Amino acid sequence: MPIVPAAELERLTAEIFAARHVPRADADWIAMLLVRANLRGHDSHGVIRVPQYCAALKSGHLNPTPKIQLAVDTPTIAVLDGDHGFGQVVARRGTALAIERGRTHGLAAVALRRTSHVGRLADYAETLAAEGLVGMLWANAKSGLNVAPWGGSGKRLGTNPHAIAIPGPGGAIAMSHDFASSVWAEGKLRVKFNRGETVPSGIMLNGRGEPSTDPKEFYGEPPGSLLTAGAHKGYGLSLAIEILGGILSGTGAASAEKGKFANGTLIVALDPTRFLPPAEFHAQVAALFAWVRGASPAAGASEILVPGEPEARTERARRAEGVGVEDETWRQITACASEVGVRA
Repeated sequence: MPIVPAAELERLTAEIFAARHVPRADADWIAMLLVRANLRGHDSHGVIRVPQYCAALKSGHLNPTPKIQLAVDTPTIAVLDGDHGFGQVVARRGTALAIERGRTHGLAAVALRRTSHVGRLADYAETLAAEGLVGMLWANAKSGLNVAPWGGSGKRLGTNPHAIAIPGPGGAIAMSHDFASSVWAEGKLRVKFNRGETVPSGIMLNGRGEPSTDPKEFYGEPPGSLLTAGAHKGYGLSLAIEILGGILSGTGAASAEKGKFANGTLIVALDPTRFLPPAEFHAQVAALFAWVRGASPAAGASEILVPGEPEARTERARRAEGVGVEDETWRQITACASEVGVRA
């Protein structure tokens, strides 16, 4: 498995997209977010997506130069039409709008429609938190369904993630939590598939609706499906995200309708200083975390962490040591590079 320095991986990724007519500033931004996902230990949302994005550009499902426009514009609510552009580019614009209006009014909601894969939601939630705002996001999937409903089988829902980030003092991020409403994000299964590995039980069903640990059955015919996290709890959350991310944005909820992939996304920015003074807010958050950390570790555990801490530790290690890219993913990325004359 190649170990690639983060800067080199960013360079290669950006050049692959720029060579496919993505504006260089946008290509750099997309590459930075993909590699950041790898750095933070979420390979499912990292450079494994490069071949997927290249295929979408080639098919015309992904627009490299979208005309992003406001479809709804009020002081606290906005809807951006992404013109089928890169989700990372549309979400950057939506996050900036949420920051601006959240600061002004204390609360803002920005929805994204007709936008491709937005990537790791934590990136946008953390951007909001770094600006002193509580950031919350939800995203559904129009087409590209992967998840079975509770009690059923077959692909009826997206992995439908939720993210929240809490601001700390001085631009710090006190907490960051980003998770799919399925047991695993589909990309984590793709990583295992590319590595030729099995997955733990309780992750997926095969195309016959039977429990399976073989990712080949998920991607085979008939296709398998992922299970919801927490059984009926993740199922209920997933349905709520269909409404919040899909229906409210105008993207639409999961259905049998075929078409271009889109992540209907809702971004909410909330200013905690409208509720209580900043020093009091940060002190209470710190006290909460101290209280939780003071519990005795459970059997087999060595410490109690706050969401976001494992990712920060992984990033420090991978920035120093490089990013491991499984052989099959690296083969696909270098093929994407050679197609457009980019040096891998």
